Formats: sequence, structure tokens, C-alpha cells
Amino acid sequence: MRAERLLRLLLHLQTRGQTTVDQLSQALDVSPRTIQRDLEVLSLAGVPVYSIRGRGGGWALLPDYRSRLTGLTPSEVMSVFVGATAHVLADLGLDASSDLAVTKLIASLPEGTRREAEYARQRLLIDHAGWDDHRETPRWLSLCRQAVWEERWITITYGDGTEPFLNSPLGLVAKARTWYLVAARTDGRLRTYRLSRLTSAELTTDTFTRPPGFDLAAYWAQSQREFQASRPSYPIVLKVRDHAVRRFRPTQPMLPTDDGWWIVHADLENPHEAQAAVLAQAGAAQVVAPKELIGLVREAAVQLADQHRQA
Repeated sequence: MRAERLLRLLLHLQTRGQTTVDQLSQALDVSPRTIQRDLEVLSLAGVPVYSIRGRGGGWALLPDYRSRLTGLTPSEVMSVFVGATAHVLADLGLDASSDLAVTKLIASLPEGTRREAEYARQRLLIDHAGWDDHRETPRWLSLCRQAVWEERWITITYGDGTEPFLNSPLGLVAKARTWYLVAARTDGRLRTYRLSRLTSAELTTDTFTRPPGFDLAAYWAQSQREFQASRPSYPIVLKVRDHAVRRFRPTQPMLPTDDGWWIVHADLENPHEAQAAVLAQAGAAQVVAPKELIGLVREAAVQLADQHRQA
């Protein structure tokens, strides 16, 4: 939606300061021409945005300008207030602060929009954690958060049998119920560490300089793409009952069949993982392809039947 993009553009300029059109284009995932048109729209709407010519130039807002949220539509306000992920805020100790911030934000809205926001807040909640997600105890989360906020080096031990080493922590990422630390080694290489695998962490008194231009969201998106590209791939096609569909992550839109099943395309790591996933559904998943997997599931099913017949 254009209204959402304009809001993101305005907030990006407000929080990041002077920015080039190319940087805005990458951040909002639209063409430079679209950014130029959106900047003109903001200017015509009275937003004090201006261009800086020459080398090192870009676009910026007048100093001390702060946007007001009174221009948000009810649907846009609703999207703000129903997206809270409670367990992430609670892990960071920010749940109470979040409630206060939401209260202040609601109070700043016009009367009609305020009613819409409160109505949505009382009726909708998006919690990105699933029922079966395992909640990891982020033992070192508080220390890592302090190090990120204060830009201080930390010494960590990661996994078993490793020697402690220095890192400059750049950000924290919560993916489902799991926390990750993004940090730079002393040689400048960026690394991602799962907090549950840290066996020790110690905050130092030395501070570091954050790498210029580092963007946590961009780094995380790129690292996820690289992880998926390097991950072993074993594509399968299944017929799955309604109640078992959520056990698989479709890689294509699911298609219903005439007999009440769903055709599901999924991608697992290897044939044995796929075999176990199908057998775990106790008949609620049938293999369509590949033929190799059909044979593996049939073989395992025969062995199970023989074992239970003898018992």
C-alpha cells in the first residue's frame, strides 16, 4: 500500500537522517523512481523534506522535525497495535514499557482513530510463537543486551571445547522462540550466535566503534538467504489430511483434492528425515513423490507391522 510505504519512508528519514535515493530504494524494496515520486508527494503534503546536492548528498528532513501519527488511517493504526509479540518484549524486560508506550501513542491519536486503535488492541493479537515451539531460556540475554546498547566488547565461549574469544555485539534477533546474537570478531568478520549455545559470556569495560552502514535487518535477511541456499534439499510431494497440514512447511501453494486431502510440496534435508516425518503422521500423510521415498516409507511400515504382529 502506498500509504504504508510513505509512512515507512518518512520514519526512515526521521530515524536514519540524510539518506540517498538508492539507500531508500533498497530499504523499502522499490525502484528509485518510485522513491523520487514518494519524496515529491511528501513535500507537497507539507513534510519538510529537502535534497542535498553534490557528492555525499541525499535527502533529509529539517532538523527537529518529528512526524505526528494523526494522519494514520484506522486500518494503518490497527496494523501497529495488533503486531505485538509479547514473549519477545518480556524476555527483554520491556513488556511494561511497551504497555506505557502504547497508552501514550493511543492518547496522541484523534478521537475517532483512538477508538479504532483501542478496539483493535482489545480484539486482535499476533503472536509469532507456535503452540509447539520450544522456549529457550536466554541465559545471557541480559548481558548481551547491555553490551549491544553500550557498545562494549564481550568475551564469549561458544559450544563445547572452544576457547573464549572477543566479539563486538551489534544486535539481537528473536526468531520464533529462539534468540540470536549478531556480532563482529576482532578481524571484522560478522557472525551469528545462538544464545542457548553460549557456555560463558563476560562483559568487558572496553567499548568499540560500530561498523558504519551496518544494518541489522539487511544482514539478517542476507544470512537467512545464505543459510537456505546452503541447506541440504530433498523436495517431496505429499497428500495430507487437514489436521496434519500444519506439520509441514509448504514451498508452494497447497491444492485441495477431490477426496478431501491436500497436495503439499515440502522441502526436507534428506530421505530419512522425510521418511520419519511421513510415518509420524500415522496415515494422515501419503507420499506422491519421489518414488525413492515411497519405497522407504513402505519398507518401514512393513517392518513396523511385522514387529507388532510378533508382539
